[in-house]
Amino acid sequence: MKRQVLLIAGTALALSGVAVAQQKGYYEKLRYRQDDPFVFCTQAASIQHNEIQSPQCWVPLPPYTGAWTPTFLCRPENYYGVRNWQQADYDSLNQYLSVCPQARTSGSWTSRNGQGRAEDTDSKGNNSH
Repeated sequence: MKRQVLLIAGTALALSGVAVAQQKGYYEKLRYRQDDPFVFCTQAASIQHNEIQSPQCWVPLPPYTGAWTPTFLCRPENYYGVRNWQQADYDSLNQYLSVCPQARTSGSWTSRNGQGRAEDTDSKGNNSH
């Protein structure tokens, strides 16, 4: 009996923790784009910051909620591709698939005039330039 009470109490505690986590929104530390989900979800990992090699093997598709496509510049999709997929390509894609679908329920961003690039806009929708 005592064991059943402890099991029920533990389950209730675990479920309350899940509810609190859902109320706060989703967050996962990004290993790419300096932990900026807006830039990462719209542009993927950066060649310029040496996060991946050139060319990109995959790119996100609008509305940036988990849809993506291979660029066909890498092997194995293209037998004559420029290079093979590397660990960073797979890792960034897996993180994209994990984080970016949460964006729809976590809020959105826009630039002040409704145009511009993600890296020029902060999470409150203000242009940084």
